[in-house]
Amino acid sequence: MLEPVTKKYEDGSTLEVFRFTFFCDLCGREVSKITYPYKPPFKAKIFISRSEQKARELIWQSDHASAYDRANKEVLLHVNRCPVCQRRVCDDCYHDTDGLCIECMSKT
Repeated sequence: MLEPVTKKYEDGSTLEVFRFTFFCDLCGREVSKITYPYKPPFKAKIFISRSEQKARELIWQSDHASAYDRANKEVLLHVNRCPVCQRRVCDDCYHDTDGLCIECMSKT
């Protein structure tokens, strides 16, 4: 799995949906909540063996890792990278004209 694009993110995934929320590295506000529905590739059963349960868990983990990598790349469309401090920040924390985050702008 890739390193998260932002320093803070939350994983709210369940057995029905993969949900990842990313936050601005500067102000901490939510930048993007990315959700993908999850439809398991197997039938629901009341009774399953331990080996089948383990196989289901491995499939879910693999699909979850793929969804996380996809969300991690998708969030790049919703954040700005400051070339000075390298933080990923929201539009409110980014100065478009100078191409810096507001914290680095205040230092210049």
